Amino acid sequence: MNFVKQIERFQILNKLIHEQNTGSPEELANRLNLSRRQLYNYLEELKDLGMEIGYSRKYNSFYFDNNKKLKIHFNLEVLETEENTKTIGGKCVKFLPCFFSARSSTNLAV
Repeated sequence: MNFVKQIERFQILNKLIHEQNTGSPEELANRLNLSRRQLYNYLEELKDLGMEIGYSRKYNSFYFDNNKKLKIHFNLEVLETEENTKTIGGKCVKFLPCFFSARSSTNLAV
């Protein structure tokens, strides 16, 4: 599951940048098992979401340059037919080849 690996990488990347503990671009790319070019693609995706990212040579780390925080939550579960009919919304996320759906805990009139 390639998209699950992408989400895991975004979670790790977000955590390391938030903690200002990424190391150099080469070190970070190696930690994420990516090429340097792929790392910058991930950083561009975060920038496209509105995150401002800088790099400090003094601290040898990327950092978020605004007060925004990125919350990444992922839950993968198989829905039975009955549960699937309760799906009431969704959103296409640009960097992932899938749709995300939201379910309500309330029963809807059919």
